[in-house]
This record gives sequence, structure tokens and C-alpha cells, in this order.
Amino acid sequence: MSDQRVISADSHVQEPPELYGERLDRKYRDRVPRFEERDGATYFVVDGKKPRRIDLASERTDEDDQNREFRNDPSGGRDIERRLADQVRDGINAEVLYPNTSLFLYNSRDPGYQFAVARAYNDWCIEHFGGHRENFVPVAIVPVIDLDEAVREVERVAREGYRSIKIPLTVDGRPYNLPDYDRLWSACADHDLVISLHAFTESEDQYPDDWGEEEGHGGALAHMAMSMARGQSPVALLIASGALQRYPDLKFVVVECGAGWLAWLLHVLDEQVEKKHMWIRPELEMRPSEFFRRQGAVTFSDDPVALRLLDFTSADVLLWGSDYPHDEGTFPHSQEVIERTFAGLAAEDRRKIVYDNARRIYRFA
Repeated sequence: MSDQRVISADSHVQEPPELYGERLDRKYRDRVPRFEERDGATYFVVDGKKPRRIDLASERTDEDDQNREFRNDPSGGRDIERRLADQVRDGINAEVLYPNTSLFLYNSRDPGYQFAVARAYNDWCIEHFGGHRENFVPVAIVPVIDLDEAVREVERVAREGYRSIKIPLTVDGRPYNLPDYDRLWSACADHDLVISLHAFTESEDQYPDDWGEEEGHGGALAHMAMSMARGQSPVALLIASGALQRYPDLKFVVVECGAGWLAWLLHVLDEQVEKKHMWIRPELEMRPSEFFRRQGAVTFSDDPVALRLLDFTSADVLLWGSDYPHDEGTFPHSQEVIERTFAGLAAEDRRKIVYDNARRIYRFA
């Protein structure tokens, strides 16, 4: 793969300390993501989320662990030169960038806090990475807890040079099929902003009570799997509601949820429209799978199942991502993972998935 250009459509950067300091209104600073010591244990604390214990030890020892979660990078991926060197090391030409601790921002119940943190992050990220447009596409955070304010932030970040925004993967109480969101879809389409829906960014805290505890009952494993399965929700809702029909220029990407489920979901949506068309409203002008192929995409890192189902999905709707530098990601072995998972796949399909599709969707030159 050394001669194959690769874009990671899912990478992360750790927010700088000043984001939660001088860039943030003083009244919110005591609520920012932080680490706390409680009864001899270390917890990660996020507004609106159950504290998550992070200091459990493992009997496994793995040198690769130091390459992940920014354990050996005190800059948290913000040092541009170091980050470019990591791209070379991993055989990556460019990255689509998501936040790290601010992924969980949507769990807060306070609209003012959500938008204050989002604006601070959006200002910092475009300032920091905006001068490297061919290496990085930063994704702006847009809360949807207040849709009027969300549209204003969409318009603002578009002026600042963003090419993509991130909204919650799911929203309890106000799902994405409701017409409330039409003004948001319209604004994103008008400004050519790709909507990203990233795993683990639901509006409600989904972490199990036994996460990180010494004795668990399977909550962590089940949570990781089912959180990825929730990627099906926005795909079904955006298609079924007619949002993609009303806004044919709207583009969206479901991120870090794997992709093996996509073939089944598109098949079921097509099947139900065919068999139960008399009950389904609004009436759709195309098959659900056709809407998705025109306007949607899904990222994955290490999902051979998805690559065996291209007859149902096509290679045009899949994007590869390293998930740099998370534990479940492929850094620094992305080239080996690509070689293994893409073995036997047609060269044209592989090129689309690891490079061409991301280049087209995110408008890399």
C-alpha cells in the first residue's frame, strides 16, 4: 500500500487546556471535562455524564499502548509537526479531525454551556488547523439543543472555513425525522457542510454503571457494541423522513460505528418500502438505498464484514478511518490493517474507500 494515498476520515485531537480556560466564559469553567481523584481512584468527569473510572490496570502489557490515547504525546495531537510525522509513520496523507473530550458535550442539559464550549472549540480548531487544508479537515461542533442557535453556529463556522459539522448521533425526545430540523438541514446544504454523526455522542448518557469498575457484569462490552449499532438510527430517520429528498444537496457521514450493518439496513428499508408502501409517508421518489448512495456514507477502521457486502452497499459509500489515536484505532499499524482487511478486494474499490470517497466528500484538492 506504500503507493496508495490514504485519508483517515476519522481522527481525533485533544482540546488544549486554554480551551476550557481563557477561551471559555468564566461561569462555565468549573464544569469542563476534568479528572478527579475519588476514594483512591481516578475518574473522568463530564457535565451530564456519569463519572467514568479510567485508572484500572490490566495484566496485558503492550508497547503499542503508548502510541494510543496520546499517552506519549503531551501535546494531545496539537503539535502540527509531530502530527504530520505520525501521518508519515502511519502511511496517512490527510485526516478529518474530531474533538476528544468534547465528544460528550451533548450530555449536558445546559444549552448555554453546550454552545459556549462548542464556539470555543470551533474558534480554536480552525485557527490551529485551518492553515493546513490539505492535511486536515477539522469538524466543527454544533449542538442541537437549541435549533435556532444551531443554525446561527452553522452559518458562523461556514464563514470561518469549516467543511463539516458534528451533531449528536441520536437525540432522545426529538429524533431526526421531525420537521423541526428542516432549517438545520437547509442551512447545511446551502453552505455545503457535511453533517457528521459520531459514535458515542448521543444526547443522553449511555455509559453503564459498571464501566471501569473492578467487578463488572458485561456493561462495557455491550455498551461498545450497541453504541456502534446506534449508527443505524440517523441513517433510517434521514431517509424515512424525506429529509434527503427535500434537500438533495445535503451530505452526511456516520462515523466510527463500523459499517457491517449498513447492507442489512439498506436492504430492510428497501424491502419495507416495497411491501408496505401503502402505510409509509412521506412517499419517497427513490428507493431508500438510492438516497443513501447519493447523499450518505459510513466510516470504519477494521471491519472485514462491510467489505464482503459491497454488492448491497457499493464501495462509493464507505470511508476508512484510523480513529487516531484511540485504543480501538489502527495507529500506528494502519497499513497492515488495510492490507489485511482489504485483501482480495478490487484495487478500484480499495482506492475509493481509503482515499477517493473522502477526497470527494470533504473537498480535498
